[in-house]
Amino acid sequence: MIFVLKRKWDAEAVRMYQQEQVEGLEKQLKEAKQESKKAAIEAKAEGQHQKAIETALNLKEMGLSTHQIAKATGLTIDLFQFFNQTDALFSGF
Repeated sequence: MIFVLKRKWDAEAVRMYQQEQVEGLEKQLKEAKQESKKAAIEAKAEGQHQKAIETALNLKEMGLSTHQIAKATGLTIDLFQFFNQTDALFSGF
């Protein structure tokens, strides 16, 4: 009788351990999905920002004023001027 109870307890312990493992893996998967989604959103925002900078530099080459460029791209005047100066520094390379 004791042997049967021990086996029952062992089987229950194994089932509980497996359930804990499954729950842990499900939690890790959920966290990984959230991190992946966050990274994708950040990458998209970075790409949009980079595109705005490229557009601003192209508009400058077309002769638009800083204020017009800032309005068209959504960049601040200070940020555009910073990238404009940076672009001028590296244009010789």
